[in-house]
Amino acid sequence: MISLSEFLPEMIATIIGVALGGMGALYNSRRQFNEMKRKRARIFLKNLESEIKENMQQIEAALPIYLDADHGRSFFLGTIAWSTATTRGDLADVLGMELADLVENQYRIFFKIRYYVDLMTRLWFTTPEVDGRGEIQQGFNRHIVSNLQAAMAHLPEIQRAIDEAKQSMEASESKTGKL
Repeated sequence: MISLSEFLPEMIATIIGVALGGMGALYNSRRQFNEMKRKRARIFLKNLESEIKENMQQIEAALPIYLDADHGRSFFLGTIAWSTATTRGDLADVLGMELADLVENQYRIFFKIRYYVDLMTRLWFTTPEVDGRGEIQQGFNRHIVSNLQAAMAHLPEIQRAIDEAKQSMEASESKTGKL
């Protein structure tokens, strides 16, 4: 008959082995999750930064037209990177609350601009006899110009935040030895 003292050390070793293996698996899972989050953040930052720069080039080209003309012209602001970044709904978790809020505020301005440019474009295709057409155009124009200026004013803040996030990621990766 096997005594308790004979299989107790094996049982304890097995329990400790299972516990250590479970802790290792949890650590590895968490590490992989954080690595995936870092990769997504790096991709989001790169895509959002380039899309915002392209949008700002469009805005800088369009602002003089809206300032000098009674009516502006239609132009396109991209939101592909923004739509991709917000698809899963975890942008704040990936980029951090402050940066996600700054980016969201910039895109909110872009969406307002697109909305008023779309309304202005639709107004062009209406009949000239529409009551108050000139005043409506002026109102749309004022909204477009104020939002164009707001987007330009907000750009340095968001660019600084993106640069800080990139530097922070690079610093944390160099500490862990991953580049």
